[in-house]
Amino acid sequence: MGNRVGPGQALFDSVVAAQQALTSTAKTDRIYSESIQAIKARQGENGVIRDGWFMTTTEWINSAQPRGIYWNANPSDVSWKMGQRSAHSRNLYGTVLHVWPDSHRGTFYDEFRLTLSLQSGNLMPVYVTNEGYKPSGGITNFYDLMQLIDAPKLTLGTAANPPRANLVYIQYSSTLFPQLMLIGMFDSEGITFTDSSSAPSKVSAWSVSFIVYDTSPRLSSSEGSQQTNSAMLAKWVEQCITKSILKT
Repeated sequence: MGNRVGPGQALFDSVVAAQQALTSTAKTDRIYSESIQAIKARQGENGVIRDGWFMTTTEWINSAQPRGIYWNANPSDVSWKMGQRSAHSRNLYGTVLHVWPDSHRGTFYDEFRLTLSLQSGNLMPVYVTNEGYKPSGGITNFYDLMQLIDAPKLTLGTAANPPRANLVYIQYSSTLFPQLMLIGMFDSEGITFTDSSSAPSKVSAWSVSFIVYDTSPRLSSSEGSQQTNSAMLAKWVEQCITKSILKT
C-alpha cells in the first residue's frame, strides 16, 4: 500500500509548517533572485518587464542548495474553480443545504482547483555573450516541471522531524492577484501537452492542474462574526501601485 497524503490533520500540520517556513526564512527570496539572473538580461534587451512565476517544493526550498523554477513565460491563462464544502439535497419539505466548513482554514470554500495553461516560448537554443549557446528558458522550464511534478510526495524527515507532505509552493502574480503564494499539490492527472510537427519550436496545448490547500495571504475566511476583504483589497492596491512605479 502506498503512502497516503491528503486533507486532514497531518496535511494541515504540513501546511502550517510551510507557512512558517515562508515567513521565517529568506530562502524563497534568495533562490528567486538567483534564478532570474539567467534570463533577466535577455528580457531587458527585449524590453520585457514582468513579475515571473516561481515554483518550488518543501524539500527543494529546505535543501542544502535551495532550488526552484523561475518561469521564462508566465501561464497564458489560469482557470479557477472555487467550490464550496456543501451539497443540496431534496426531501419532502424542499431543498436542504448540507455544509462541512473547513475548521483548519476557517472557510466554507473547498480546496481551490486551478488549471494552468502554460507557454514555453521558443525552444531553440539562445546565444549568451561570452558563453555560447545555452538551452532556452522554455525548454528548461519544460524539463524542470516534469521533475517537480515527479518529486517525492513526502519529505525525508528525521527522528526529530517526521516526514510531512512535500508541498508545492507557487508564487502567483497577475493583475487580479498581484502577489499570492499558493500552497498545495499538482493533480494526479499530471501534465498534458502536444509535441506538434506543425509548430516544432514550442510546446503546444501544455497544461497542468493544481490543488490549492491554502494561500498566503488567505483569500477568504469566515472566522469571527463578520466577513471582510478590506485587508486583501488594501494589499491589492499596494501591489498595483508598486508595480506601476517599478515599470515607469
